[in-house]
Amino acid sequence: MDRLTALIIVDVACSDNKIRHYISSVPETGVHLSILVVGVAPSLPMWAYGSAPYGPIIFPENWHDTYQEGGKDVADRADAIEKLLQSAGIAGDVTSAYCEAQMLDEQVAARAALCDIVLLDPAVSEASYTFQQALEGVLFKTPVAVVINAQGVAQAVAAKRPMIAWDGSLPALRALHRALPILRQAETVTILVIDPNPHGPEGQNPGSDVATWLTRHGCNVTVQQSPSAGQDIGDCILSRASELGADLIVMGAYVHSRARQRILGGTTKIMVSQKDYPTLLAH
Repeated sequence: MDRLTALIIVDVACSDNKIRHYISSVPETGVHLSILVVGVAPSLPMWAYGSAPYGPIIFPENWHDTYQEGGKDVADRADAIEKLLQSAGIAGDVTSAYCEAQMLDEQVAARAALCDIVLLDPAVSEASYTFQQALEGVLFKTPVAVVINAQGVAQAVAAKRPMIAWDGSLPALRALHRALPILRQAETVTILVIDPNPHGPEGQNPGSDVATWLTRHGCNVTVQQSPSAGQDIGDCILSRASELGADLIVMGAYVHSRARQRILGGTTKIMVSQKDYPTLLAH
């Protein structure tokens, strides 16, 4: 992997020790580390819009102070992280994004668009709306893959036993292509096909064409076909990852609409909610 840019999205609560851990997890060569510090600004209360005709907008007394303090916290944290990178002597840069939550996806996408892979710090997922906005900003507004639950850069970009959750969909195909640099350096790659359909477009042996293509790239590939036996597909993926000792799951996200996933659930919702396995997602 030459000249790969890995972007890590963190919040202001990310500690110095956590940043040092990320720095130490960067492979010795070939990776430029970028860090984006995100902060959610307080929304302007709706009643502030109810000013008299042609009169000034009436802001809450403490709203502006709260807004300014939040922006300063994000900027100060970015400066502190930049000093940590400089003292470590590694190639890297630090930027920040401070805005209302509903605009965060655009801010994240603007920064992520010219990176090779994005990692979401696990602590960001604790703020569910912030996490969702950052995740969807990368998935739907950039051509870049995003990794969740990774404890460091090497765990994402230098996985040794990745498992591809293959369903033949366009998002899965995009995830496959974006993960190719990772797959090429892995010790072994497993292609997992759940409930294989021998009458589908892939023919009698789903997953075999993907395995052939990856083999041409020098990958050591195994195809595993498994019935769901009535389980949710997401739970099947997690069970097989545990059995195979996979250290990274690669899969397409939101094959069905976001609204359907949020209301009815689905594979993406299960995989985004789980905390046990680093997962590379692409749409």
